[in-house]
Order: sequence, then structure tokens, then C-alpha cells
Amino acid sequence: MEKRKQGVAVAAQGELAESPVPSLMARLFSESPLAARRRIVASLIGVAGPLALAALADGRFARFLFQSTTDAIRVSFEDVRRLTEGQVLALARYAWEASPEVFDSLAQALTAEDPSLLRTFTGALFLLALSARGARRGASRRG
Repeated sequence: MEKRKQGVAVAAQGELAESPVPSLMARLFSESPLAARRRIVASLIGVAGPLALAALADGRFARFLFQSTTDAIRVSFEDVRRLTEGQVLALARYAWEASPEVFDSLAQALTAEDPSLLRTFTGALFLLALSARGARRGASRRG
């Protein structure tokens, strides 16, 4: 029984490492209007601690530490204009490893903010990848 539990844990870690969700989120970022970009970055940064922000994308996100208050990290439109898809990919990969649930709440927020965004090809793939993850999670709980 113990080996089976370990096998499930290994499979779950492999699922996190191989998921297309972070790269789809980075691509969706590059295709989005500024308001949605700001929402994406703010959500993903919320998962990262100060050390991660200083280390990710060669320290590109460290600037947000200086702009933050004790309650939240502020992200301006100018900040998101400067970010590249690759930098957001690094942040998304970190967020996926640290707290993949943030992508579910981000999908809900983006749907409420701009429903047409998730009707694009990239948006549809992003939602499909999230739903596949949810289906695998549900199957592993039952099995």
C-alpha cells in the first residue's frame, strides 16, 4: 500500500513538471490586452515569496517588492508592458510548482473580466489543460 502512495506522489510531481499550463499562460499573456496582462502577473506574483521574486527571470520581478504594500503587490500597466513572454513563463512555471490552484482562480477571474480572451485558441488550450488536470486529480482520489 505504501508503494502505491509513493507512486501516486511521483506521478503527481511528474504531472506538475510536464504540464503545458505554464507555457500556455505565458502565451496567453502575450496575446492579452494590458488589463488582462496585469491580472495575470498580479495573480502569479501573489504566489511567489520575496526570494523567488528576486531570483526569477534574472531578478526581473524583484522590482515588485519595492512597489508592494504590506497587503498586496502592486502591478502597473507600465510594468506589464516591459515584461516578455519568457519572463512570464519563468513566473508561471514557479507558480505552477508552488500552487497550481492559482491557475484555476486566474481562469475564473479572466473569464469574468474578458470572456473572449479564453475563447481564443490559446485560451481554449489553457482551459483544456486545466480541466485535464482536474480530471486526473479526481481519478487519483477515487483510485
